[in-house]
Amino acid sequence: MQVHTDPCSLNLIRPSVSIGIFDGVHRGHQNLIARLKSLAAQTQSQTLVITFWPHPRIVLGKAGPEFKLLNSLEEKTDLLRNIGIDHFLIVQFTREFAGQSPDQFLDNFVNKCIKPGIITVGDDLRFGAGGSGNLELLIKSGKSNGFEVVRLETHTENEERISSTRIRNCLLNGDLSAANNLLGYPYFITGQVVRGNRIGNTIGFPTANIECPDTFKQIPSDGVYAVTVEWNGTPYKGMLNIGIRPTLDDHSHKTIEVHLFDVSDDLYDQKLRVHFIFRLRDEMKFNSLEELRKQLAVDRKVSMELLEKY
Repeated sequence: MQVHTDPCSLNLIRPSVSIGIFDGVHRGHQNLIARLKSLAAQTQSQTLVITFWPHPRIVLGKAGPEFKLLNSLEEKTDLLRNIGIDHFLIVQFTREFAGQSPDQFLDNFVNKCIKPGIITVGDDLRFGAGGSGNLELLIKSGKSNGFEVVRLETHTENEERISSTRIRNCLLNGDLSAANNLLGYPYFITGQVVRGNRIGNTIGFPTANIECPDTFKQIPSDGVYAVTVEWNGTPYKGMLNIGIRPTLDDHSHKTIEVHLFDVSDDLYDQKLRVHFIFRLRDEMKFNSLEELRKQLAVDRKVSMELLEKY
């Protein structure tokens, strides 16, 4: 997959295009992209997925303190690469770009730079200033500029629309199984290992403290998870805790700590990608470090059994 940042230097011949935020690249997005790839194969064209970064809500000041994203830009790029897209265009989203009328967006961006052969869209399509552009206007432009518009119905699960918001709510509510089902893959975070207080070493469960560089990254709810971890291209099994470590009476900040099974290396400053496979339990306060150690031994055994079956 080729990654582009300049719309008007693409130089593609009537590509098959899909435009959107694609936060999470969830099953709804995957359905749209599968249709895009099918149409591209029929027309012998290349696939082009277009997204905007930073997220429009952030640029327009509509992202409150609770606003989070399922993917960093790097994570989104990796997901699309794995799906098998030919080209991925990342458009820098600015207030000036957002201020274009729907006609200006179509004339200056779609028809001048992209020159699509086909555009696949969902049924919630909006574009231009204030989201005032709609499907009817896009079809009209397509007839004038030689591209076809293919509209897909919303992808649903249990008669409810699959959306990034729905998935974020599942993660926040501790329903990891539902979130992973809607995503079509285990949710993951990417971060760097930072120095901790090394309490885990004293009770036989050394942990790596992970810090996510992206402020807007959605972190799952507090609790203990069975996870797989990518480190230097190699997968490892482990368990992870998110929370305030109540047993240590350290409520100053929330931590993300992962214990890798059968790994004794110093992971400080290393980049890890953690995939959340199962949620085991809520975070708990124990009366002593010994009680904590016994529970961690149980968590490790359960995690290893679940991950072995997975």
